[in-house]
Amino acid sequence: MQLEKIQHALPKIPELVMQTLIAAIDRGDVKVGQELPSERDLAEMLGVGRGSLRECLAILEFLGAIENRGNRKVVIRDADYIQKASSFVRVSNKPDIQEDFGEFRRINEVAIAGLASQRATEEDLEALAEAVRMLETDPADYMNDIRFHDALAIASHNMMLAATMHLVNSMIADIRIRFFGRPDYQRRSQESHMAIYEAVRDRDEERARREMDLHLKIVEDFARKYPDH
Repeated sequence: MQLEKIQHALPKIPELVMQTLIAAIDRGDVKVGQELPSERDLAEMLGVGRGSLRECLAILEFLGAIENRGNRKVVIRDADYIQKASSFVRVSNKPDIQEDFGEFRRINEVAIAGLASQRATEEDLEALAEAVRMLETDPADYMNDIRFHDALAIASHNMMLAATMHLVNSMIADIRIRFFGRPDYQRRSQESHMAIYEAVRDRDEERARREMDLHLKIVEDFARKYPDH
């Protein structure tokens, strides 16, 4: 499930539903590592509607707090993690967050590009090359952009960076949508992604970092140029 869908869902879910479930986990009524009751039983236990509960569970699954095991749903994170993770998602709805996102990306993705240039395996390079091909084949699909940046983060072989950037790249999807279909952005973005890939492939750390920095400046320029959807 893409986080842009979660972003729209989260504010609509009564805060009581999320907080009630968090409290139940904190008390031990819903135990970490154990199968959740059925939606009907859990909704009755928490005193909430099944529709709101279902949306809440979908968000928790995306955040990695619960997981599907066959036909079962199991809580794998404690209440503190869920509280912090849901707060992190809400950050993306703030109207003035774009500048912070840009700064976050400059700090982390430039480093990721440098690490990937040193650590990428042949499999990683194939995944990056495929992401570039997908961008060329369907440049209007912003998900191909997300796939490239996810693949690059994975190629850094730093699990914390990869997991964080996966979440952040999904959170900023709405920013990309504003201008992603524009031919002028598509051309510059495709050239930039290719330059990053080639630098990583050539094991040129300095060039990889430089090309990522240039890429993020392109994104920031267009985000300022097209501030609204």
